[in-house]
Amino acid sequence: MTVENVSTPTLLRRLLIVYFVYLAAAKLGLLVPYVGSQIALIWLSSGIAIAAILRWGPLCTIPVYLASFTANLDIDVTWTMAAQMSIGNPIGPLAVTLLLRHFRFNLALDSMRDILLLPVAVLAGMLITATSGVLVLRSAGVIDGDWLQAWLVWWLGDSVGALLILPLLLSLDRDGVRTLWQHRVKILLCFSVFALADWYVFDFLKTQGDQFIWMSFVLLPLVIWAAMRYGISGASAIILGISLVGVWSTFNQRGLFYHNDMNQSIFSLWMFMAVMVIIALMVTMLQAGRQRSERALRDSESKLRAMINGALDAIITIDEQGKIVEFNPAAEQIFGYRRDEVLGQALVDVIIPPDMRRAHQEAYARFIRTGDQKILGRRLELAAMRADGSEFPIELTVTSLREQGLPYVTGFIRDITERRQAEKDIRNLAFFDPLTELPNRRLLMDRLQQALASSSRTRKYGAVVFIDLDNFKIINDSRGHDYGDLLLVEVARRLRHCVRAEDTVSRLSGDEFVIILEDLTTDMAQAATEARVVGEKILQVVHQSYRLKEVEYHNSGSIGICLFRGSETSVEELLKRADTAMYQAKAAGRNLLKFHDPQMQEALELRMELESQLRTALLNQQFLLLYQPQVDTGRRIFCAEVLLRWNHPQRGWLSPTEFIATAEESGLIVAIGHWVLFHACLQLKAWESARHGMEIQLAVNVSARQFRQPNFVDEVRQVLLQTGANPELLKLELTESVVLDNMAEAVQKMRELRSMGVRFAMDDFGTGYSSLAYLKRLPLTQVKIDQSFVRDIAVDSNDAAIVQAIIAMSDTLGLEVIAEGVETEAQFALLKQYGCEQFQGFLFGRPMVLAELESMLVQNGLSFGGNYSENSASH
Repeated sequence: MTVENVSTPTLLRRLLIVYFVYLAAAKLGLLVPYVGSQIALIWLSSGIAIAAILRWGPLCTIPVYLASFTANLDIDVTWTMAAQMSIGNPIGPLAVTLLLRHFRFNLALDSMRDILLLPVAVLAGMLITATSGVLVLRSAGVIDGDWLQAWLVWWLGDSVGALLILPLLLSLDRDGVRTLWQHRVKILLCFSVFALADWYVFDFLKTQGDQFIWMSFVLLPLVIWAAMRYGISGASAIILGISLVGVWSTFNQRGLFYHNDMNQSIFSLWMFMAVMVIIALMVTMLQAGRQRSERALRDSESKLRAMINGALDAIITIDEQGKIVEFNPAAEQIFGYRRDEVLGQALVDVIIPPDMRRAHQEAYARFIRTGDQKILGRRLELAAMRADGSEFPIELTVTSLREQGLPYVTGFIRDITERRQAEKDIRNLAFFDPLTELPNRRLLMDRLQQALASSSRTRKYGAVVFIDLDNFKIINDSRGHDYGDLLLVEVARRLRHCVRAEDTVSRLSGDEFVIILEDLTTDMAQAATEARVVGEKILQVVHQSYRLKEVEYHNSGSIGICLFRGSETSVEELLKRADTAMYQAKAAGRNLLKFHDPQMQEALELRMELESQLRTALLNQQFLLLYQPQVDTGRRIFCAEVLLRWNHPQRGWLSPTEFIATAEESGLIVAIGHWVLFHACLQLKAWESARHGMEIQLAVNVSARQFRQPNFVDEVRQVLLQTGANPELLKLELTESVVLDNMAEAVQKMRELRSMGVRFAMDDFGTGYSSLAYLKRLPLTQVKIDQSFVRDIAVDSNDAAIVQAIIAMSDTLGLEVIAEGVETEAQFALLKQYGCEQFQGFLFGRPMVLAELESMLVQNGLSFGGNYSENSASH
C-alpha cells in the first residue's frame, strides 16, 4: 500500500479530522442501539474509517482506534472493556482496505467489477469488527441470550453503515466539493423535498400490514434522479438521509418498517437501505458509462474537428443531393468562401467551373444511383473555381460514408498550382534554356528525331539551320557578360519571328542557335530554295542594330544549312554537317550562308584526325629540325633558319605547310613552337664548343598565337636559362600580322627580349602594310624581303623597284636586310648591286639536317668540337 508523502502538519491535521469525524458518526450511531447501548443498528463510522485508510494510509487506524475508545467510554463500560471493544474497529476497515487494494479497486466506482467488489470486501472486513466486539461483550456477560443474533446485527449494522457512506466519501474530492458548493442552493432545496418525503412516508404512513412496506420505494425515483443529476455523491447523501430517518422512525416504533417483531423491522430496514445503495451504485455506473461514452464521443468529435480544421487540404462533404454539409478552414482559404456562406449550397454552384458542372452532376447522380466505386480512393487531377471566378488545378480524392450508414461523400482537395508550376519549372530546366527560354540541346535532339521520323512518313525534306554569332566574344570581353546575355535574348526573339510556329528554334550552346525547318517540299532544289530564303532572312535580322541598355551594337551571324529527308542520317551527323557548313561560312568571310558540302565535311574530318595525330607526335617526339643556311656577299654562312619537319608514321616526312594550319587552329602551335625554340637553343649551346669560337646564329619562326601568349617573354627567358644558350645568337622571326594586331603589347615584349640580347627579324616584309611608321617603332635587327619580290627581280621592274625601296628604307633605319628565295646567280648579282648584303635560298643550300650544315660550315673554314642531335635529346 503506497502512502502519499505529506508534511507533518498536514498529516496531523488529517489524523485529527479522522478522529473527530469518526467520533461524531459513532455518537450518532449509538443513539439507536440494538442491545442495551453497546450495538448500533447502523454504524457509519466503519465507512469513515475505510475511506480514511484508502485515501490517507494505514496511519489513520490510530485516530480510528482512539475515537472508537472514546465513544465506547460513553456507554457505561470500564476502561479495559472499552479498550478491548475498540480493537476490531480499526482492524476491520484495514482488512477491507487491503482487499480493495489487492484487487485494484477504483475509487470512481464506475464499473460493475468495482460495485461488486466493494460490498464483498466490506462484508468480509466487518466480520472481524463484529466478531471482536461480540466476543468482548459476551466475555463481560453483557450478552447472555442469543449472542449469534447480536453478532449478525453488529455485522450487518457495520456493513450497511459502511456501504451507506463509503460511496459518498470515496467520490468526494476537491473538485466534487467545489461543485457541490456551487450548487448548494439546489442541493438544499432537494434535501428539503426529500426531508418532507421522508417525514411523510416514514412518520405518518402507519403500517397496516406488510403489504405497505413496498411504499418505501416511492422514493426510489428521487434517488435515481439524484444519482443521474449529481452522481454517486448526491445519491449517497440522499440515501444516507433517507436511511437515518427510517432508522429513527423504526427505533421510535413508527413508519413503514416498524413491526412488532423488532428483528423483522431491523432486517426490513437493512434490506431497504442495501437495495437503495445497490440501485444508486448501478445507476451511477450506468450514468458514468453513458458519460464516458458521451465524453469519448465528444473527444472523438473534438479530435475529428481539430483534424478537419487543422488539415492543410480542403475537406468538403456533400449529401446525396450534392449540397455541402462540411467546409473546413483549408477549403475557405483555398476557395475564398466562408463556411457559413456555402453550407447548404450545391457543390456545383460553388467550386465547379461552369463548363464542367453538367458532367459533374451526371457523374454524381450515377454514383448515387449505382454506387459506382471507380472514383473512390483514386487521385484525380482536374480544374476547380475560386470565389473570384478564377480556375486553378486541384488534386481530388473521394471517399464515401455510405457503408457506415451516412449518406455523405467527402472530397479531400489539394491545390496543386505550386506543384504544377514546379513541374513546369523542372521541365523548363531540363528542356529549355533559362536565358532565352528556347529549347535546349536535349529537347532539340528529341525534336530533330521526331522531324526525321515525320520526314520518313511524308517524304518531304527538312533542314537544319546552324547559326553562330560572329565576334560574340568581343561584346563579352568589352562590355561584360550581361550585355552578351542581352544580345542573346534579342537574337532569340528575332529568330522566333523568322520561322513558322511549327518550326523549332533552339539554343545549342553559347552563341550557337539551331533551327529545324520541317515539311518543306518533296523536291530537293525547291527545299533548298525555301531554306535559303529563311537563312537570308535570318542573316538580315541578325545584322540589324541592337539597343543594349545605353549601347547601340551591330552584329552578324554565319549560317550553315543541311537538308535531310527520312532517317537515313543520324541526329548527331546532321548537326555535325550543319556545323561544318557554318564554319565554311565563317572561313568565307562571315555574315554568310553556306550549305553542307560532303567534300568540305571530309576535309574537316581529316583536319580533326590530323589534330589528334599532332598531339601524338608531340608526345612521341616525331618532329625533326632542318636548317637552311643564310650567307653574306662572300657566301660565308653566318646564320641558319630552323625549319620543322614531321616524321609521320604513315605518310612519311611532312613539311609545315601540311600541318601548321591545323596546329594554329587547334592551339597546338604553342606547344610545337616551344619545342622548336627549346631544341634550337640546345643546338646553340652545343655549338659553343666550336674550336674557333663559333658564332653562328639560329633564326626561329614564332607563330602569332605563340607570340600573343601572356607568358611568352618568360617562356623565352626560361628556355635560355635551361639550355644556357647565348641570347645574342638567337633570332626570332615575326610576321607583320603578329605585331600589328596589338602594336603596344608587341613592342613591349620585343623590347624586353631585346634587352636580353635576343634579335628580331621581320619575316615576309613587303607583303603587308610595310609602313615606315610602325617599322621605326619596332626593335628589329633584320628585315627579310619576301621571296615573291625576289623571284622576278631580274624580269619585273616593279619587283626590282620594291626591293630597292626596302633596302634603302632599311639602310636608313640601320637595319640589316636579307633576301629570301634566292635561287639564281642573276638574282644574287642584282641583289648585291642594289645593296643587299645577306641572302637565303636554294642557290646557297636547301633545308638540311644538322650534319650537312656542319659539313658546309667546315668547308667555310670552321671546325667543331661537338654538336647536339635533336634525335636523341629529351625535353
